Amino acid sequence: MSSTLSATRLRRLRNIALRWTILLIVLGFFFWSTGCMERFFYYPQRGPTPLSLAPPSTEAVDFTSADGTRLHGWFVPARDAAAIEQRRAQPTILHVHGNAGNIISHVYFTEHLPPAGFNVFIFDFRGYGQSEGAATRRAGLIADTQAALDHLLARADVDPTRIGLYGQSLGAAIALNVMAERPEIRAAVFESAFSSWRDAAASAIGGDPPFFLAAWTAAVCIPDHARPIDAIARIDRPMLLLHGNGDTIIPVGHSRRLAAAAGERAHLVILEGGGHNTLRDSHPEIDGRMIDFLREHLGSPP
Repeated sequence: MSSTLSATRLRRLRNIALRWTILLIVLGFFFWSTGCMERFFYYPQRGPTPLSLAPPSTEAVDFTSADGTRLHGWFVPARDAAAIEQRRAQPTILHVHGNAGNIISHVYFTEHLPPAGFNVFIFDFRGYGQSEGAATRRAGLIADTQAALDHLLARADVDPTRIGLYGQSLGAAIALNVMAERPEIRAAVFESAFSSWRDAAASAIGGDPPFFLAAWTAAVCIPDHARPIDAIARIDRPMLLLHGNGDTIIPVGHSRRLAAAAGERAHLVILEGGGHNTLRDSHPEIDGRMIDFLREHLGSPP
């Protein structure tokens, strides 16, 4: 009797395990095919971004993405460049910001550039700050960055032959895909970038390299098209990669892989003990490195 009961329980357990396995496979395929898990990549902060919180002389800018989504940004002119002719004489940097927050919290990353003679245009992706829409897919953010570049190219106070790019973290991943398609961008600085979307998710779960379950979960749940590592391999212009080897959010191995894919076109600077969002605080020398690099490839301000 007991052996019969044990066999019955074993069959039930096997049936339950089989059902759960089938359910997990179906859910995994659903997440992979729809990409719905991707929305968890983005941590936007909605809300007003008033000019009272912007650097001096900043201009509020509204423009539209390809699908009609209204976006908002700040154009920060180079210091003492009040007239259109003065601003046009300076190089211009498109700032593609990282995850979480909005332009209020991210303008910090390039605040040293206007005093050094660079115009800076920083904008919010859809769903961030005052920009309309919602950040759910990378394609929308890539389109928003394309639209920001188009806005710069159409401005009378921007020299279209002297446009550079700065991207940080998520912004670097988006910006790499745009730079690969847009030769108007002459040079770029990428800070704390990740090499692929799945690798970034896997690293968040289980380090770099991630343990097997973390890598499997990322492979099941996260689509991996528009990979930064594929984009950087197609770029034929100079790039500066900055990454701290104390970064626990995006480990430095990501930038090492990006640099290897780019070859001689990219120069990687690894900052000892540097974290993810604090490199300017822990390593203030990167301000000068960035300025020197941009001046070398975009020309010095007059």
